[in-house]
Order: sequence, then C-alpha cells, then structure tokens
Amino acid sequence: MKKRWIVSALLVVLATVALVFWNTKPSLQVIDSGQLSQWMTDEQEMVIVDLREPELFEEGRVPNAINIPFAEINEKFTSIPTDKKVVFVCHTGRMGVESGNLLLENGYKDVVNLDGGMDRWTGQVES
Repeated sequence: MKKRWIVSALLVVLATVALVFWNTKPSLQVIDSGQLSQWMTDEQEMVIVDLREPELFEEGRVPNAINIPFAEINEKFTSIPTDKKVVFVCHTGRMGVESGNLLLENGYKDVVNLDGGMDRWTGQVES
C-alpha cells in the first residue's frame, strides 16, 4: 500500500513538472547597453531592429541595426528572421516592449528589448 502511494505521488510530481515546462512561454528579455555592447564584442548572432523613424535612424544608430519603424512593425515583422536573437531598439524602450511581445505572440523565441533605448545607448539618460 505504501509503495503504491509513493508511486502515485511521484507521478503527480512528474506530471506537474512536465506541465510547467510545456506551458512555459518565451518572455521578453530586457538588457542594458553594456550587455548589448558585450554581445556585439562577442559577435553573437542577432538582428538589431531600430524602431525609430528613418530620419532619426540616419542621424545615429546602434551599429549593424536595421530600420523598421514602429508604425510599420505589424506589417513587416515577418521579414525578421525567426532563427536569430532579435534585439529591439527605440527611443526609450517602450516601443521595443510592444514590438517584442508581438514577435513572441507570433512564434519568435529569443526576443530582447534594449532598456532605455537609444537614450541610454547614447548616454543621454543614465541607467
């Protein structure tokens, strides 16, 4: 009888653990400028997407970033590779959160937002 109870309890624990792992959805990661710089130094494979308007993108950007303005992200996000880390950069980080969640809802797994956006990247706002 005791053996049956132990086996039943073990099965319940295993089922609970399995449900937790299978129901875990990817979540938006948030990094600071230092971490992004380190990833760039380490040559991590990633796509950096600048969500700002083209005029601001031309004035200055994170190296190797591509420009998909926030107003166009709903129509153009499918052009972003699904098999690479995606890092969003915007003015202060808010548009990156919304864009990052859009990608996660559409099956992307490794999505990151730059905390503080270009304001922190350029040093206009301190961490």
